[in-house]
Amino acid sequence: MLTAIYYILNTIKWIIWVYSIVMVIDAIMSWVPMLRDSFVGRLIDRLVDPYVNLFRKGPIQTLTNSTGLDISFLIGLLVLYFIQDYVLGWIANILLRIFL
Repeated sequence: MLTAIYYILNTIKWIIWVYSIVMVIDAIMSWVPMLRDSFVGRLIDRLVDPYVNLFRKGPIQTLTNSTGLDISFLIGLLVLYFIQDYVLGWIANILLRIFL
């Protein structure tokens, strides 16, 4: 049972890591219009935009409109890292206490 929990949590961490790499690639591709409009650019955009759009509302939208800086990508990346580093650890501790 412990190995199953270990593999599941490591798989989730790996998926979050890959998604964060895709987010960074999307941010880099946004600077080059030819890359952004390519098939791969549109595919990556479809994967990343729904998540990043969650953070483009409220005060961040006001900041973006007034300054031209869109920090929703950074906030989304920080949330992913928080989940990867802390939340999954908490879940692992809870599951280990339940099953041990």
